[in-house]
Amino acid sequence: MIASPSAEDIVDYASFDFASLWPGRDKVTTVERSILREAFAGSDSRRILEIGTGFGRLLPVLTEVGTEVVATDLDAERLAEVSLPVDEGRLRRVAANLYHLPFVDAAFTGATMVRVYHHLLAPERALAELSRVLRSGSTAVVSYQPRPSVGTLVGDVQRALRRSGGRRMPPVTFARGSVILDVDPFPIRAAERGQFASEVLGSGLDWIRDIGAGFEEYSVLRRFPARLFVRGGTVLGRAPAFPTRFAILSKQGTSQGFLPPVSEILACPRCRTPHPEWFASAAPECRSCGFEGTHAGDLLDLRYIPRGTPQRRAVD
Repeated sequence: MIASPSAEDIVDYASFDFASLWPGRDKVTTVERSILREAFAGSDSRRILEIGTGFGRLLPVLTEVGTEVVATDLDAERLAEVSLPVDEGRLRRVAANLYHLPFVDAAFTGATMVRVYHHLLAPERALAELSRVLRSGSTAVVSYQPRPSVGTLVGDVQRALRRSGGRRMPPVTFARGSVILDVDPFPIRAAERGQFASEVLGSGLDWIRDIGAGFEEYSVLRRFPARLFVRGGTVLGRAPAFPTRFAILSKQGTSQGFLPPVSEILACPRCRTPHPEWFASAAPECRSCGFEGTHAGDLLDLRYIPRGTPQRRAVD
């Protein structure tokens, strides 16, 4: 285990090929897309922010339910490779550090953060940033791995069987507090349900409901239709067995009226000075603090990592 961080820790996943994990897991993608479709049903989906786009696995459903979608990821190279046949202007790609999102306050009517939370070593800071860029009443979908669950029990057994060289990985299912596992290729944070709830409420978000998931990950169960997993997860969302939960959250506060055009939502990730001209700028530069971004093709790179921020590299 590694100690809990006192500041933002950045884990660089650029060297890790996430796409290589997905052959044979089409059922997982189908279930998670269906869950997102269910989560945004009836909500204001004029502009959706995706935090942690990766190789674009969930973008098809987001561009289906959202009028405008902004895809973000710390890995600029991978984000540059993501493309979808959508109308020009509906999908924007912005490389960004989720702890310092380059957007003005209340820029989005919806957001997703899927398969990201359990990799965050400072999750309360990331949730606060997510909340900041959402309009009051907006829907956010954040997936997390609750503890204890079937998933943590299976993980404990697997780690016990795989340990080598005398290295002992303590079980986490019934451990107290937050546990951070220093495992390859990236650290995993196993938080208790109560801690997740506390971090959500502390960020200015209300926890509306859960949709359970994760059983589709097990090969022995993949023969069942996706709709069965989604139905069961919707009806029994907070049952303790689910390895994964999709938390449906709502931004606290009174509703807001005018939504600025997408061309005006950018801001400096360091000092938050608004920069409506940056989507059209070949060389974005902040007039207030001097931060510089880059623009290559239709990818805007506005990653800001404060000097001295601890950084770890995932191992492929």
